[in-house]
Amino acid sequence: MSTASPKESRELEAVVDVEVVSDREYQQTLAQHRQTAEQDKRARSRAQQILQRYENGFTPNLVQDIRLSAFDSLTVSRAILQLLRLSLAEDHNCAVGEQRFTYLREPNRAIAQRCGQILYHLGGIRLMHHVIDRLIPAFDQANLSQAWQGIGNWPVSAIKPKARGQSD
Repeated sequence: MSTASPKESRELEAVVDVEVVSDREYQQTLAQHRQTAEQDKRARSRAQQILQRYENGFTPNLVQDIRLSAFDSLTVSRAILQLLRLSLAEDHNCAVGEQRFTYLREPNRAIAQRCGQILYHLGGIRLMHHVIDRLIPAFDQANLSQAWQGIGNWPVSAIKPKARGQSD
């Protein structure tokens, strides 16, 4: 016999939310999470190398496959370096798997927006997508996209979580 009142029982039932997935769906989701984590790890390692080279006096051209003048490429690369620096600094604030707000905290949001405006001005939405997709670590992409809302015609949902079973 239950000792909980009918009201307490309803409240307990309302708290429990269960999603039933097949083993196949679970394995696919797990594989996607592992792939995203590996992409993030590679991007962070690459970002560390890029920032180390910059600290040693070399500013790399991070957008060689985008047609920009030499000066604009340098300006864009410096904006990207700021974004990468923020991403790596957030590693000290968050444990692995913890929710990240890399580009959404102040003053990081203002820096991210300024960098996004530079990218938009010099290369438009195409350049902004290039930077997020190829240079920003996977776990920080969605909140950078959020920080860029309102820049040019940056789409509200530019970065969406992948659906189950969807691959790159």
